[in-house]
Amino acid sequence: VTEPPLRIGTNIWTGYEPLYLARNLGYYDNSRVKLIELTSASEVIHALRNGTLEGGALTLDEALSLIDEGFKLKVILVMDFSNGGDVLLAKPGIGSPADLRGKRIAVETSAVGAILLDGALSSGGLSFSDIEIVPCTVDNHIRCYSSVDAVVTFQPVKTKLINQGAVQLFDSSLIKGRIVDVLVVSAETVNTHPHTVTHLLEGYFKAREYLANHPEDAAKRMTARLAISAAEILGCFNEMSLPDLEENRALLNGNPPSLQLTASDLAGFMLQRRFIKKPLRLEGVTEGRFLPPKAP
Repeated sequence: VTEPPLRIGTNIWTGYEPLYLARNLGYYDNSRVKLIELTSASEVIHALRNGTLEGGALTLDEALSLIDEGFKLKVILVMDFSNGGDVLLAKPGIGSPADLRGKRIAVETSAVGAILLDGALSSGGLSFSDIEIVPCTVDNHIRCYSSVDAVVTFQPVKTKLINQGAVQLFDSSLIKGRIVDVLVVSAETVNTHPHTVTHLLEGYFKAREYLANHPEDAAKRMTARLAISAAEILGCFNEMSLPDLEENRALLNGNPPSLQLTASDLAGFMLQRRFIKKPLRLEGVTEGRFLPPKAP
């Protein structure tokens, strides 16, 4: 059965890189799987909404925001749990989150930035009303940093800004389980592209295997896209945990799947903070049947 090409969108984040490594290593049939690199999560969300993508890599809170808007999606893979890769960076001289009162902070407001900023402000006894938010998508974080007091960002921009002297005030290891990266497809895609979705995940896990067995070469292949050194890339992978095939089975297949519990908890938090408008029904949001039967 010939299925139409599967278009998967991502922005640049180290946790999404195994998909591009799979392409680089020739694990994908390029006529079937088309990886589309967009400049920000906001663009990925927009393209999913208007149907120019079948799927995309998003943070779990971004996926929940789409569900809140009525978009029907399925989580087919948990890519990583951020454990330090997402950060609040400030200009030298700002010593702690409490020092941000009255300051200008650049952040991609529709995305995970709001969750991390909420954690950082709470840790400093502040709320959103105590600061001035400057909306800024990730492709502009380096430029925005020069004209604000602080920026919420993630790898590889984090490494680039720290190399320029930025000071880290808060990171995702302090809000464990809140920032989860997932691969989603529209609910319709699981019916229209079942073989191609399976092919996508098989290639992903083969690339993960390659990364585990040949870390230096894998990182070297990632330098062109991430624009930081191979050693810095391997450092980025230490700031996240990447669930393997067995862990993905537990996250997506249980009864209820453990990711559904994580998502319900996060949706409750997002509702309380008014990041979403209504309580979400999340039964059936995970779809584990496309995971390969065994590791490559």
